Amino acid sequence: MRYQKPPLPFEKQLDLLKKRGLKVNNTKHALHVLEHINYYRLSGYFLPFQSEKDTFIYETSLDDILYLYEFDGILRNLLAEGLARIEVSCKTQIAHHIALKYGAFGYIQDSNFDFKKPQVHISHAKWLNKVRQNINRSHESFKKHFFNKYHSESDLPVWMAVELMSFGDASHLYRGMKKQDRQDVARGYFQIDQKLMCSWLHTIVYIRNLCAHHSRIWNRKLAIRPLLNKKDDNWRGVDNSKTFAVILLIKKMMLFQDKWNEWSGKLLVLLSDFHKIDVSKMGFPSNWKEVLFDGKGAIY
Repeated sequence: MRYQKPPLPFEKQLDLLKKRGLKVNNTKHALHVLEHINYYRLSGYFLPFQSEKDTFIYETSLDDILYLYEFDGILRNLLAEGLARIEVSCKTQIAHHIALKYGAFGYIQDSNFDFKKPQVHISHAKWLNKVRQNINRSHESFKKHFFNKYHSESDLPVWMAVELMSFGDASHLYRGMKKQDRQDVARGYFQIDQKLMCSWLHTIVYIRNLCAHHSRIWNRKLAIRPLLNKKDDNWRGVDNSKTFAVILLIKKMMLFQDKWNEWSGKLLVLLSDFHKIDVSKMGFPSNWKEVLFDGKGAIY
């Protein structure tokens, strides 16, 4: 079957929305919205406001949809901020462990790793080639300074190289480490098992990519779901396919209490500002405040 739908001018797109029951209070503003937010992108926020396909619930307005769209954008930026902190910590710990145990260039030697495991999905040689390509493309001054000073070197020390790796490459590096090395990093810094850390890093990379591409977050079913920590009561009953699992993951891996207080405070402000949002759609349990704030509750 071939795709037959014709492209529509912005005015026709608005007419179609009205025909499907959407209330539009300001035509000029509505056209401005469609000119700046792709119709197909915006349609991802229609579903909660539809009684059936292509039919909006009575009195649903464009403002209702934009309210949800704006909430999702701020939530996405907040998640990206929290995950960025975790990325920096993870890269630091991985590089530090490799450097101390295997030397500054230990990441180059295949014998220091176990990339042959099926869950790594890439050989050490292909991974290293990809990392080297990223380094070669980089214009960072520290890279230029290093190679200008150390003419005989063709690779950066691991603590420099990790700064030019994508988080996906850093995640593959961690998964490719020998089991005891993975355990040393996971237990020694994050106080979790290496299986959890492998899973959580995979989920973080996935969510970071969604955030980078401005994808819908709030009610998404996660394609890459974090393992639940069965030894931690906070994870009991959590749906690992929903956004709340990511928020709890951030809590567990953002180890500095002041940073968590700062980040979670922004989350509370967001939920207060957008109090009409049904947080259960994001997997928030009824006792979410106790879970996130260790039973102490929070002003919300």
